[in-house]
Amino acid sequence: MLAEIGKVADRHPTISRSLYVVDEEFIGRGEDAVDRALTVATTISDSGFTWESSCRIDQVVRPDRDRAWHIERASMWRELLGSGLRRMLFGVESGVTSILQRFAKDSTAEQNAVAIRTLSALGVPTRFTYITFDHLMTEHELAASHAFQARTDLLLAPLPELSVAQIVDGVTDPAFAAKHSTGRPFYTEISYMLVSMECLIGAPYTRAVQSRGLAGPADPTMGRVEAQFADWRIGVCSRRAQMWVDRHFALDYTLKSLEKILDGVPRRRVRAARVVLKDGAFHVLTGMLGLIHSYRPNVPDQALDTAVLALLDTAASELASTLSLAIEHVRATLPVTSLHLLDHEFTRWSGTEGWHLINANDPCGT
Repeated sequence: MLAEIGKVADRHPTISRSLYVVDEEFIGRGEDAVDRALTVATTISDSGFTWESSCRIDQVVRPDRDRAWHIERASMWRELLGSGLRRMLFGVESGVTSILQRFAKDSTAEQNAVAIRTLSALGVPTRFTYITFDHLMTEHELAASHAFQARTDLLLAPLPELSVAQIVDGVTDPAFAAKHSTGRPFYTEISYMLVSMECLIGAPYTRAVQSRGLAGPADPTMGRVEAQFADWRIGVCSRRAQMWVDRHFALDYTLKSLEKILDGVPRRRVRAARVVLKDGAFHVLTGMLGLIHSYRPNVPDQALDTAVLALLDTAASELASTLSLAIEHVRATLPVTSLHLLDHEFTRWSGTEGWHLINANDPCGT
């Protein structure tokens, strides 16, 4: 199969020779997990491809395992890099332990932090999924989540000169993290910002929402249950955040798609443009937190929605100029076909006004 895929790739030399191994858990379980992962990686690499996949964060750090296990896993990640690993997706989902417990993630905020440091210090290219809003969260949890996204002690510079043992020992030390920090906030590695939790039909989280009396009717067409937020202020912000996501989604997804098929300078410039979008989204989240503090949790007030909407308008206006500059840098390096695709989507994005949801049914249920 790889040989046949290679023949197709040979006919498209401007497209990155990268494969996407669609797997919720690339490493797997069992005693042979490490050997199996390395064998798969080597097989792909020997066929002339780089590759991407996804796996759980506990394949990097597990509080119930000893130092020897962590050194073995760090060694595995370094070997995978040498066997064509281009990037790996991890479902971090939150940097707040109480939220992770609610999501039944079987991980903690500290575990996530140490894993992110480990991967970055090893030089593993990563992207992370992260849920910003959920129906049961408190104002304190939202503030803590915002703070985690802003942390600059998680993304460390690659340290190929250090042994895996030195990295494993160092990533738990704040001084080590401060010394080797890139200075970039964690949110720059989150795939999509301002995402809200969905109440999927039959999910444990949905049952927790139902037990609080917040669930509404089921929507089988979308596979979810409509629900209200325990804190009406967070509900307002979640709904408007989804509108921010939807307004920028097509352009962001276009950039993401180009990032997948490009290499070298063009890919890095596309990535930089996506970070501009993330900066804008984080600015919106910061502004939302500031507004929430001005309203009482038990007294719904339409004025908050009006204020959040004004925040979005201002943020979108500021984003337009900075993103336009980033897109110009991207355009200068793109192949013709990719350039046409980006120009079409950027023109559409530039002419978009107002705030609405892509789906007729409100995904936030507010």
